[in-house]
Amino acid sequence: MRLAVLILLAINTLFTSLAVHAGANAQQVFGLSEYVYIEELGVRYKAKIDTGAESASINAINAKVEKGRGKKDDLVHFDLVLPNNTLKSVSLPLSKHIRIKRRAADYGEDEKDYSRRPVLELTLCVGGQSHKVEVNLADRRQFSKPMLVGSDPLTAFGALVDPSKKYLQDKSLCPIKADSEEHDE
Repeated sequence: MRLAVLILLAINTLFTSLAVHAGANAQQVFGLSEYVYIEELGVRYKAKIDTGAESASINAINAKVEKGRGKKDDLVHFDLVLPNNTLKSVSLPLSKHIRIKRRAADYGEDEKDYSRRPVLELTLCVGGQSHKVEVNLADRRQFSKPMLVGSDPLTAFGALVDPSKKYLQDKSLCPIKADSEEHDE
């Protein structure tokens, strides 16, 4: 009788720990496109989810870096292209610069095969989950989506991608802040 109770107790403990472990490792499933709210900018974009890209980028033009004086951070001044195609002037601390390889068709023989882009640390919210990630500034006006989310941010979210679906995450779980302008595409 004691042996049966011990076996049942062991089985119960095993199943409980498996259930807790499975819940802790539950991953969000993103579609090929998702709504992403950027907390610091108060803007929600439709984003392309691209596992072939490493980083995230947002639609911004006219980026200029201002060197910080003394202990002040360098600032990036840029025009954010909003979902309605208007511009919003923004200044935020520069995190770093990155090099993005250019397509061969986009540059001439005497030009560089990469572009240098400023990077910001921004808080992205998808499906109610927020993570601070690095986002580079790029002119994305010629692309179908004003934002791209690559593998590094996807890893931060612990996300899996189902390319046969779109907009699997509930955008209402990332509420627009009361003091933000409603820029929702």
